[in-house]
Amino acid sequence: MYIFTNPHPQGKRVGDCVKRACCLASGINYHDIAIMLNRFKKESGCSKFNNSDNWKPFVEEVLMGKKNKGDMQHEFYGHRYTVNDWAKWWENDICILRCSKHLVATKDGNYLDTWDSGEKGVYIAYFIPPYETIVKHIKMNYPKLCKGLTLERIKL
Repeated sequence: MYIFTNPHPQGKRVGDCVKRACCLASGINYHDIAIMLNRFKKESGCSKFNNSDNWKPFVEEVLMGKKNKGDMQHEFYGHRYTVNDWAKWWENDICILRCSKHLVATKDGNYLDTWDSGEKGVYIAYFIPPYETIVKHIKMNYPKLCKGLTLERIKL
């Protein structure tokens, strides 16, 4: 089920699906995710935070997202899984879904976004661990990324 969710601190509706999905799936506040993505691009050598060569390793390494690429090729009643299908079938998992030119977070059987992206086909799913696990991992393994940040849980 679609739930309108906009974690942008000023409520702006901008092209920030990478930040939004990372924030909503990890539970880390939007401001800290934005800063970490920008710091991470220096390591990845990308010019933009939303370049796939930046956000993919950020999700996999920093947010500890376990990629499930194989299942995306399976057909669901003759079609690729949609965001809506995924949210229903994997309702107990927190995921970041990569669709065509878009990322979306799923949690508790819902997909969280600023628009109804439920009919988009899912290419790759990243299973995201709980907030506490991610924060501990970041503090231990990525101190440069989180220097000066609170890594507080998002307040919606």
